[in-house]
Amino acid sequence: MLKQPVLTEPDVATSVETAIRKRCSVRRFSDEPIDDATLERLVEAGIRAPSGSNWQNQRFLVVSDPDEIARIGEARFVWPYRNSDPQRIRQTRPAGILGEATALLIVFADSLNNDRRGNGEYHLWEPLEIQNCSAAIENVLIMATALKIASCWVSASDGMSYTRMFSDQSWRAVLANYEIPSYYKLQGIVLLGYPTAVDDEGFPRGEKNHGATVWQSTARRPVQEYCIRPRSERPTGEICVGRFDRFRIKFLAKALRIAHRVSRWCDKRIHKLEIEKHLQP
Repeated sequence: MLKQPVLTEPDVATSVETAIRKRCSVRRFSDEPIDDATLERLVEAGIRAPSGSNWQNQRFLVVSDPDEIARIGEARFVWPYRNSDPQRIRQTRPAGILGEATALLIVFADSLNNDRRGNGEYHLWEPLEIQNCSAAIENVLIMATALKIASCWVSASDGMSYTRMFSDQSWRAVLANYEIPSYYKLQGIVLLGYPTAVDDEGFPRGEKNHGATVWQSTARRPVQEYCIRPRSERPTGEICVGRFDRFRIKFLAKALRIAHRVSRWCDKRIHKLEIEKHLQP
């Protein structure tokens, strides 16, 4: 029996970098199903993502039944392509882009972990729910790419309920068949499937241009354009903030800090009163 080659440290780094560079959003998939063992590997990758305060509050719902994927896709119908007739697309592809996938990985945040802090600061830590799940989703996307599985991160959240994103209904109504606690918050959906097109190295091939509101190239610009420069490196001619505008910004910032402190004090006070109320004998 042949042994698997042991990768040296440079080889591992190169493999990881390749998966990161090759990751792309794919919205069309073949009919070939993804086996349960592979789906479990993808969930495991999501579980391994870092989380604030080590809460590990990412939760996952795996859907691989074609009929169920179609049902969920019909509820969250979005077709993010230009120059397409919504009525015609509704008829030809009633499940939208979700219906193209052979598996869905629906990601939730367990907000109960945040609320257990018990110091009345849930509103400060709530954004970590989004950040933790985002880290998990990225792990899944990179792992899928390494396995040469196509993927796409689709937006979904509590705020999208009762809008066109969920056909004017709650996502909880859409997923009522599953045991989802009331304190779970929807954070996103990952579309998964084997690609219909691959590049020269066998990795999924994505679209050259895409954008729900602004159609633009998916190619990345030079690294320097994404990096923040020190003030001394500001190019000549770059717009500067005037003295009056700078004063106004400082004033508004200070007012916001004061309002934030007041809200924190009120939050702690309300939390203390609630604790005293519920702990009375």
